[in-house]
Amino acid sequence: MDIWEGTEPRPEVERFCDMWGIKGPILLDPEAKLAGELGVRGVPTNVVVDADGTVREFGAARLDELERAIESLQARA
Repeated sequence: MDIWEGTEPRPEVERFCDMWGIKGPILLDPEAKLAGELGVRGVPTNVVVDADGTVREFGAARLDELERAIESLQARA
């Protein structure tokens, strides 16, 4: 999920994912509706969701946290 202020988010998100080798669908939330439902208070906040739509990690803001969350998700597959 991405909330990006002041710019077109897709190119920024794609650049980030390419840089870190993150694969899979990316949810953009331009009106911050889902962010509000999840209680996101600040950015960056990463939300890792499995193929069934279950939130598996919430708030992994640092790269090491995000990498661990993604590795955990991949191990479940």
